[in-house]
Amino acid sequence: MILAAAGMLGVITRTGGNLVLLGQVGFCSGVEIDSGVWVTLRWRTPLRYAAVCGLLVAFGTHWVSVRRGREPVGQTIARVPVAAVLLAHGSGALIMALELGADRYCWTTLDESGLLRGVLAFLIADVALVLAALCALAAVRVPRHRLRRLARSRRFQRAAAGATMSGLLCFLPIADLGSGPVTGLDACGSKEPLSLRGELPFLCNARRSFPTMPDHHLLAYGRKQCEAYPNIRVDVSLIVPICPAAARQWDREIAAEEAEIERSNAANQAACDRFRHRPLITPVGVVRDLLWSEIGLTAFEDHELTSDEPPTLHHDLVGSTPGHLAIGSSSESQICLTAETYRSRPPIEVKKWNKVVEIGYESPTGNFVIVDPLSGSGPVSNLAFLGKGRYRVRVHYREPVWAQDLPQHILVMVFPGASERVIVHKR
Repeated sequence: MILAAAGMLGVITRTGGNLVLLGQVGFCSGVEIDSGVWVTLRWRTPLRYAAVCGLLVAFGTHWVSVRRGREPVGQTIARVPVAAVLLAHGSGALIMALELGADRYCWTTLDESGLLRGVLAFLIADVALVLAALCALAAVRVPRHRLRRLARSRRFQRAAAGATMSGLLCFLPIADLGSGPVTGLDACGSKEPLSLRGELPFLCNARRSFPTMPDHHLLAYGRKQCEAYPNIRVDVSLIVPICPAAARQWDREIAAEEAEIERSNAANQAACDRFRHRPLITPVGVVRDLLWSEIGLTAFEDHELTSDEPPTLHHDLVGSTPGHLAIGSSSESQICLTAETYRSRPPIEVKKWNKVVEIGYESPTGNFVIVDPLSGSGPVSNLAFLGKGRYRVRVHYREPVWAQDLPQHILVMVFPGASERVIVHKR
């Protein structure tokens, strides 16, 4: 009973989800077989949590029958709950223990994914309950002369031979879990595996999650998931290179996404053109761009005076330090960016803009280019048209029109000026 209580405590306190995560890791086929068999039996969970109660029933039944002189009846009744405990706790523990012992790659996968400790806790808890059930069976064992007579009977011998052959046939697939060649990422090249088809792209794609699995094991698992598509237990991107059905669906979804992006870009470009800024005086240069940025826009000049710390934004719009300028924007909308340079101070424009802020900027290198900091590219040319020195930067901002799905607008005017004052023309 001490063993049973300890095992039950392990089942109750064990962190949930270990078996589910293990099935997602894959390549431990014994565990998948065990869960696949039991998933159709809704009474496995009640059996698991009733283990201690079942053993108590077995103990109490046997004790009462002995007291009343009906020991054979008590022995028979006691074996029923004990057998249920063995069935519920012994099958999974046995299959998992055999696979961990036979397939070192299953062990490696669990160790790399951080699930090994949970699996070992699962084994320890179930082994404790199995040992308790075996002790109970020993307590109600059949006398030895009856066991010898049973073992010598033809019926028992035939049943034992059949069970032995069935067991061998069941565990023969484990022999295929041995080591084999492992294709490394150095053989994959620079192309995106999901854009290609075949075994090598599949292996290259799978290596991101399973760096040590042998090739034949990975391919067997991938083909098995392809046969079950669309009812699969992995992300569909894993099997796209070797599964035509999944590849067709994947290509349709990608094509639909690309068409939607093109439609959205065309609509936003039309909005940029419709609300294009018309300068009140002739600029030195004008550059326009349609872009998307998740963290705003920036200009960063590689110089000893340039600070790596981002500037503080004034009114969440623009900020600067020597060699570093930042412009805030919404990450949920594309940006219609216009950058204009002037030789003299342009007229102030606040109509139709939500914010207008003017600050000073010092260019230590004369290479003042506003870009998306994540992509680092764009058609905006060098705004320090007079070379290194001090400039004034006036930033205009118009919010997106969310109801019509129209982009946000940013207009940047750059002109000579030594002042460092921050002037808020509209907030």
